[in-house]
Amino acid sequence: MRACIQQRFNQLPHTRFSFLHPPRIHAYTVANVENPFAPSREDYAYANVFLWNTMIRKQAENGDITRDPPLLYYIQGLRTGLRPNGQTFMYLLKALVCGKNVNEGEEVHASVVRTGFASSEFVSGALLGFYVANGFIGQARQVFDEMPQPGLVLWTLMVRAYVCLTLLGEALELFRTMRRVGVMPDMVAVATVVSASGLLCDAPNSA
Repeated sequence: MRACIQQRFNQLPHTRFSFLHPPRIHAYTVANVENPFAPSREDYAYANVFLWNTMIRKQAENGDITRDPPLLYYIQGLRTGLRPNGQTFMYLLKALVCGKNVNEGEEVHASVVRTGFASSEFVSGALLGFYVANGFIGQARQVFDEMPQPGLVLWTLMVRAYVCLTLLGEALELFRTMRRVGVMPDMVAVATVVSASGLLCDAPNSA
């Protein structure tokens, strides 16, 4: 998979990613000396990451990820020295869900762990959603279990994942565990578990 991505990347025009190349730090440093209100290096770095994330997000919105795989933009950004933030991974995983790219999603998962964003509830929620959308409930549960203290959002997402895949017993058991550890459900979580209970009661073998 990585070899295919690299081959596709090498075929693209170099100027395609020119906006991602690091700015001329010396020029910016001189500007800051002359004008204390000039943008700092951090400002330019933030602007580049913002553009990086925007390109990945546009790929997710357009749904055309076969011509321009989002992972290409991610890899090139890393090569130019950009550091991903939580939004980078959230947009990237959303784009990969559209294309059902499971192998690439697993690579992104590994990158999330390496960069320390596995403890982010929003990034973990995006990972969980990615695996559920592709039917990998085991990997989704692993993401959930690896969170030190999952919040209400992740608990609800995991319960809903079980319901969506008609694993109703698991959904109800997880909801009970949620209450037992002191996480108070909101209306979304309650509605989800009520739906699971109704479906379980209607099942042919429920009698």
